[in-house]
Amino acid sequence: MTVRVESNSYLTEEQHQVYQLRDSLERNGGTPIGFLELLAAVMAEGTWKKVPSGVNQEKPFNSFSEFIEANPPFGLGASVENVRILLQLRHPHEGVPRIREQMDAMRAEVTRLLGPDPERDPVARDARVFGAYDRSGGWVFGLLVARNVQPGAVGRRPSETWGVDDGDAEKVSASRFAEMAGTSAARVMRFYRAWERAAADSKVPSFDQLTPGQEIDLPDANLWGDYFTVYEQSTDRRERIAEEAKAAGTSYTEAMKVAKNPAAMRTAILGDPKTAEAARDALMGRTELRATVVAQAMSDPAIRKEAAAQTRKAERIEFVRQVATDGKAKTPAGQIIELTSQARQKVSACLAAVEDSEATPESVTDAYETVREAIEETVESDRDLQTIEQRTQYLKALKSTAKGIESIDPQQLATVIDDDVRESIKQLQQRINALASSIADPNAEASAPVVG
Repeated sequence: MTVRVESNSYLTEEQHQVYQLRDSLERNGGTPIGFLELLAAVMAEGTWKKVPSGVNQEKPFNSFSEFIEANPPFGLGASVENVRILLQLRHPHEGVPRIREQMDAMRAEVTRLLGPDPERDPVARDARVFGAYDRSGGWVFGLLVARNVQPGAVGRRPSETWGVDDGDAEKVSASRFAEMAGTSAARVMRFYRAWERAAADSKVPSFDQLTPGQEIDLPDANLWGDYFTVYEQSTDRRERIAEEAKAAGTSYTEAMKVAKNPAAMRTAILGDPKTAEAARDALMGRTELRATVVAQAMSDPAIRKEAAAQTRKAERIEFVRQVATDGKAKTPAGQIIELTSQARQKVSACLAAVEDSEATPESVTDAYETVREAIEETVESDRDLQTIEQRTQYLKALKSTAKGIESIDPQQLATVIDDDVRESIKQLQQRINALASSIADPNAEASAPVVG
């Protein structure tokens, strides 16, 4: 972040340089190039000796440690321990002789000013580096985990970490490393699994080829995102894909290739039925997406029509299955009746037809109609059932007619009446009179067919 001179115009040139160094310290620790280069400049130019040690003071700092720990804009506002940790990080371009010479000179001068590092254990050093900057990611942090962590290893006690030389150090468990780093074992294992995937792709050495304190040439920084990406609230997209790949017994690398190319995935879905079926099953398996997928699909008139047909087919299959299972059925009038043995045989044959995996909508409709006919035949074979069925149907028709007439407001009707309306009312009156006459005289014959 660039220092805004307009809001810090009271700072001296040296204080501006310190301010920038402090800003790089707070920024992304996964790319230490900014901090290391600025610190090298501060050491080369002796800036820390020129900055006043406090407000209204001309006197410089007594020691480099005071400069590190003093609050900005006079010092870094950091701890000596953290600066020691950052010095252990390699500049990405230390392979260049000029950069390596610059970094070596800076480290030597800082080490001279601060004195020897009290912590010689390479595992403990790496754990502290990891804990301070575990959120930044990067190959350098993956290496810290890869060369020091062995899941299931017996963790050393804190008292056992002092005075251990690099060559004598042993790997520790993820839990112990996390404890030493002040972070969680879950985060340590995320870096571990990311390195594991990279090793499977031959990008980095495998775990058994690494020992505590060992330095190696790391891959290009841009490749780290192919194996590890941190999202908000510690949610990791690649970790979820890795978990699903492990559960399904598929390749994580192949799954990531698909995830990175949605256009190719769409082409495969459109061109290959098996791929389309797999995609459909996956979408339906995610409950949070199911409603969204259905809503988007139903916005298409053709899909709505097809969905209605499939719903009707499913309802008819369920109707046939229920009648065949229970041996009972509900008549149009609402009666629950027992089917005759002959009707049950028909329904059983229909059930076999609709449960066929190759059943078409037409064959399901035929089976449904056959079951309805079997129900009607059962009603017609029993005079008492037939009487109840007819009586119920007539009563339903009369109630429906009465309800329709009652909804008509006579006063409003008078304002819109015409010859067609008068004729309709007249015919209805005649029909009602004829029905009333047939009830009053059972021997009388109705003048018109009975409403059914």
